[in-house]
Amino acid sequence: MATLGDLKTFVEHDGWTEEPNLARGRGRTSDHWRYRKDLPDGTSLRTKVSHSLRDEIGIDLFKHILRDQLRVTEDRFWDVVRGGATEVAEALPPQAATIPGRLVQRLIVTVGLGEDEARAMTVDEARAAWEAYKAQPR
Repeated sequence: MATLGDLKTFVEHDGWTEEPNLARGRGRTSDHWRYRKDLPDGTSLRTKVSHSLRDEIGIDLFKHILRDQLRVTEDRFWDVVRGGATEVAEALPPQAATIPGRLVQRLIVTVGLGEDEARAMTVDEARAAWEAYKAQPR
C-alpha cells in the first residue's frame, strides 16, 4: 500500500516542481505541498501531497492519482520511488471522457439498464439514452 511519503518521494525524484501556496497574493501555510510538472507536449500536470507522510493512500484514490494526476503506470511509480527509472518515460495518454457517476446511476436505477451496459457507453450515448428516457410519455 502506498503512503503519502511514497507520493512525495515520487514527485521529488521524477522532476516535479514544488509550487508556492499562495492565497490572494500572500504566502500561506497549509497542510499540503503542491507540485507541477510540464510535459513536452505542453500539458501541465498537478498534484498535491499531504504533510501526513505516514498515512496510507486508499487504493481507489491511489489509482486516481496515478491515472489522472501523475499519468504513470503503477510499475513506473514504484520504480521511481525505489530509486530507479528516473529517466523521462512516456506519460500515459489522457483518459477518454468518462460518464459522470450521477448519469450512470440514473441509467441503472431509473432507466433500468444493466451496470455493464451503462458503463460500456460513451458519454454521448449515455446522454442520448437519458434524454430518450425523459422524452418518453409517462
